[in-house]
Amino acid sequence: MILLPLFMMILFIRPLRSEREEVNTYPEKTVTGACTLVMCSPVENGLPGRDGRDGREGPRGEKGDPGLPGSAGRKGMPGPPGPAGPQGDNGSAGEPGPKGDTGPRGPPGSPGLPGPVGREGPSGRQGNVGPQGQPGPRGEAGPKGEVGAPGLQGSPGARGSTGLKGDSGVAGERGVPGIPGPAGPAGAMGLQGPPGIRGPPGLKGDRGATGDKGAKGESGLPDITALRQQLGALQTQVQRLQNDLSRYKKVEMFPDGRSVGEKIFKTGGFEKTFVDAQQICTQAGGQLASPRSAAENEAVRQLTSAHNKAAFLSMTDAKTEGTFIYPTGEPLVYSNWGPGEPNDDGKAEDCIEIYTNGKWNDKKCGEQRLVICEF
Repeated sequence: MILLPLFMMILFIRPLRSEREEVNTYPEKTVTGACTLVMCSPVENGLPGRDGRDGREGPRGEKGDPGLPGSAGRKGMPGPPGPAGPQGDNGSAGEPGPKGDTGPRGPPGSPGLPGPVGREGPSGRQGNVGPQGQPGPRGEAGPKGEVGAPGLQGSPGARGSTGLKGDSGVAGERGVPGIPGPAGPAGAMGLQGPPGIRGPPGLKGDRGATGDKGAKGESGLPDITALRQQLGALQTQVQRLQNDLSRYKKVEMFPDGRSVGEKIFKTGGFEKTFVDAQQICTQAGGQLASPRSAAENEAVRQLTSAHNKAAFLSMTDAKTEGTFIYPTGEPLVYSNWGPGEPNDDGKAEDCIEIYTNGKWNDKKCGEQRLVICEF
């Protein structure tokens, strides 16, 4: 009786060990929010055989489904940096890229410092002479200069033609007698003047030699008539001599002169308007300078150059604009106009002035210019 319970106990314990051997233990997997899953294989022939040995191992159970993935773990701390690797080889040069667009222009830079002075270059060749320029506008008349000191006495000029008789001036004080000058050359015999009034009888002359007896003539006038005629002729000659003397005195007012052929050009160095200059020359027995040739024009030019003043000539175009004539009414036979002249500037230039270079220019008659008379 006692063996039976013991046998039964052994019988129950052995199958339990075999059952434990059939159990495959799988690792536990912890899933958040899930329970622990334990897979057990079924037990076949779990009971001991009759021969008392353990039963055969049952077939392997099928693989269970994979469990759900667990949650990601926290990021671990970075590990220490590894050692630097060896330097790699230089890569091959890449292809040049396309040319970029031109950028905007930058602001101008500040001016640089001046460079050192360069060496003087060689002299250039002389250029060609340019064309003559147009004459400039006529300048305004300068102020009248002061009266200069009297010049030296010039040499006596040639005897001029007889001038008109001037008005009698106021008698001056008697001067100291001067040194008599050399006798001038005898003038040409003038034309016979008209008979003058009979003068008083002259002194009786010496008796002349007896002439040959002439033929008997007709009865004539008394001797008194012949004497009157002779006296008239003498008075005419005296009058002519007085006129010549007066003219020479007036010419002496012009100490500076030039002679060309039979003409004498003289000046006193003073300036007057055209009308006043014309009157002065007429009273002196001449007229304003009227050059009719290059030689006469040169003589007048020398006088203007000596005084450094322009002078009036006698010709005007007051009657017909643009046509200059001599005081006698004749047209010009000679002229020496400057470039662009005459131009009648201001529509009021009717007279002619001659410059110190001998060129002519039409000028207003109211201006004052050097007086040069022609005798």
